[in-house]
Parts: sequence; structure tokens; C-alpha cells
Amino acid sequence: MPNVQHTDHVPARQGGELYYPIRIDSIRLDTVPEFALYFRAGPTQPFVLYCERSIPFTRAARKRLETNRVEQLYVKSAERKEYHHYLAGHLEAILRDPKLTVREKSEILYDSAQAVVEDVLSTPPSRTSVDRGKEVVQQTIGFMTSEGFMLEHLLRTISCDYYLYTHSVNVLAYSIALAIHAGFRNTTMLRDTANGALLHDIGKSAIDTRILNKQSALTASEWELLQGHPSKGHSQLRELGSIGDIALDVVLHHHERLDGGGYPDGLKDSEIQPYVRIVTIADVFDALTSDRYHQQRKSTFEALSVMSQEMRGALDPDLLRAFVEVMGARVKL
Repeated sequence: MPNVQHTDHVPARQGGELYYPIRIDSIRLDTVPEFALYFRAGPTQPFVLYCERSIPFTRAARKRLETNRVEQLYVKSAERKEYHHYLAGHLEAILRDPKLTVREKSEILYDSAQAVVEDVLSTPPSRTSVDRGKEVVQQTIGFMTSEGFMLEHLLRTISCDYYLYTHSVNVLAYSIALAIHAGFRNTTMLRDTANGALLHDIGKSAIDTRILNKQSALTASEWELLQGHPSKGHSQLRELGSIGDIALDVVLHHHERLDGGGYPDGLKDSEIQPYVRIVTIADVFDALTSDRYHQQRKSTFEALSVMSQEMRGALDPDLLRAFVEVMGARVKL
């Protein structure tokens, strides 16, 4: 399988305003978006107001876009959160829409999940934001277990740029795919594992971004602070009381290693639960295949080779073998 890429969702600037591209298919007929919609005739053309906020999006409005061959709409940065809330509220209908392809649904789902995680990580976590994350997890599991779903479509949507929110969504997708392939049939365990995967790095929201994005080597104190993020995230979520013990275990122990070389508790072998091991593999893989400040991304083959050879004894060999099968790679284990 080729290295995964993602659809270009780079915002455009006009004057001092940022405009974010959105899929036209994400705006449902006969709904009332609480944000304005804009379009542009070409990459160098100015943005033009197409539909004011609080105006119903009708079939006639959609038809005009099709007639004029408008393929992309935009929302202003100031109303982006309203769009994200709208998208979350209509996600189930979008994923059930027979007119949309699996690829199109994958892109919309990925955008929605990113927005939820960005909201959770950019502010102190609340029960409301975490519950929104749990809803996205439920929709993602339903989509990935539905008839006609192809993992390749979702993989091609995954971003290779390492940001906390994109990384969290990537780890969610990889974890669900691996858990299903490895035979996790208990729906509660699958859901709770996925909740933990989506929120596994929530403790990093309390760390200064200058440390998270630092291009040079971390100092001893900075590294100690970074290693505290599993415990911090576990504490935050336990205090909210909105996710179960399995998810909390994932958040606390996703950096543990079977050989005892992980943190924060130095767990070994059977002390690390299977659902934690799944998220650990997904976390390591996404970190290796993403562009980061200090590291150029590796191909799928290169990343899996590193995990199977250089990390031998640290990761679960059976689950790693299953993950290689999920990714369709030929790696010697």
C-alpha cells in the first residue's frame, strides 16, 4: 500500500481574514447553517458571499452551485467552530447518505473528528467536549464496520502533518482497524479502546506548545514534563468521570513497553492490557509516518520495519503482525 496522503484543506487568506475550504456535500439540504458560505471563481479571485448565515440551504441553492461548477465552499475562520458543530450534528446523516462515496464520507468524517479533538485539546477538557469526542468515536466505528467500507479510502484521507489533533484522529483510525482485524468482537471494549485512542494525548493540552514543537533536543526538565502527559490526561479525564476504565487505562499507559522500558509506570508483559498494546502500535506508527519538526516521515514499509526490528521486544509481536496485515505491507517480522 502506498504511503498515505490527505486531501488538501489549506485555508486561503484574503486581507486579514482566513477562509477554510469545506465540502459542499457536508451542507445538508433544507438545514439552516449558522455560518455564512463563500465561494471563489479561481485561486486568485476574491471570495464572494454565497449564502448568509441563518438562511436555509435549499435544493435551488445546491443546483446553482452545480450549474456554475462550484466545487468548493468556504467558511470564515471566525465561524469555523459553528461549522464544526453543524458537521457533528449532521454526521450520522452524512455517513448514511447513499449518494456519497466511501471516499467522500471518509473525508467528511476525518474533518469532523479533527475538529472535535482540536476543540478538546485547545481548551481545558470538559464533559461536553469529551462527550462530543465519544459521539465521533461511535460514528467512526459504525462507519468502519459498515458494508462497503474500504480502509484504503480512510488511509488516503489521513494527514501526514503531525499536529496533536490530526495525530489523535489518525491513532483512532489505526486502532479501530487493528482491533477489528485482531478479532475484538466485544462492542463495549472496542468502543472504550477507541475512546482512549482519540483522547490518548489529552494531557499534552497542558504543555507549552514551545516544548511540543521544539526543533532541538529537549532538556531534562522539558522531557520530564512531556513524560508527565499520560498521568496528566488520566487525571483530567478521571476527574470529569465521563469515560470508562479501559479508556483511562489507554490514556495512562499508551507509552508503556513490553520490555519495561516505557512510562509512566514501567509496566512489563502481562501488566499491559491488549487494548493498550493496540493503541501503542497505532501511536508509534503514526508518529513515524508523520512529518515532525525533528523528523521526516517514513513510508509505511520503513515505519513497520523499524517497529518490527528496532523495537523488537517492546511491542506486542502478534498485534504488530496483524497490523502489518491491515496495512497490506510486506515486512519481515
